[in-house]
Amino acid sequence: MTLGAVKAGDIVLVDRKGRRFFAVVTARRERELEVEPIDRRVTYHVVKAREVIGIWHRSRARTGRTVEIVRSVG
Repeated sequence: MTLGAVKAGDIVLVDRKGRRFFAVVTARRERELEVEPIDRRVTYHVVKAREVIGIWHRSRARTGRTVEIVRSVG
């Protein structure tokens, strides 16, 4: 999956070594993402682009009050 549209704050579904988990993106590198796993039992903090299965983008309303999550799958 390409990481061109991924920004900090987005939620990603990752499959790393057969273990699937959700994580919040904290930073983006060229071919890797720095993430904070939602499940505390997961210790992976850097994932590669090929390990990302799904992306949920965070978009804000123009007023800045509402936050909705929009899913994109590649």
